[in-house]
Amino acid sequence: MADLLDLPAAPATGVRATTHSKPGHLEIDLDVSSEAVPIVRGIVSAHLKLWGLAGLIDGVTLAVSELLTNVLRHVEPDAGTEARNARLTVTRLPGVLNVCVRDFNPALPQPSHAALDTDHGRGLPLVVAFADDFGCSPIKGGKDVWASFLISSDTSESPQERRAP
Repeated sequence: MADLLDLPAAPATGVRATTHSKPGHLEIDLDVSSEAVPIVRGIVSAHLKLWGLAGLIDGVTLAVSELLTNVLRHVEPDAGTEARNARLTVTRLPGVLNVCVRDFNPALPQPSHAALDTDHGRGLPLVVAFADDFGCSPIKGGKDVWASFLISSDTSESPQERRAP
């Protein structure tokens, strides 16, 4: 069981998150911080393994990292709590896995064409490249930014297992 949920050590500052999970559905309400992103990535990875979708781990965890990092960079912290609240949902449907990050900033993301040597601006183009579909939807007081990944017969294997003879 240890390698199923191989999470990084808990940060000294603490991470606030509430996780709800049932077969095929994961929901995490969290204060987005640089410490929270790798922990959430580990939780998502563990769920994909449990759901038999190890082959999607690389693309999905990249999307989760990039979408949460965009919250960290572009959403102003709450004046009272200094938190950047977001909700991550990962939902397995027939033939597709959906990832959605909801934040409470109504400004819609604009994918850029950043140069290869820049530190910022390549996140959404990476998500678009790895996902089978991508989009954003305005909601009252914020937005949903989502990516979809098709589930194929070889999705249950990790990329290393697919290359094995």
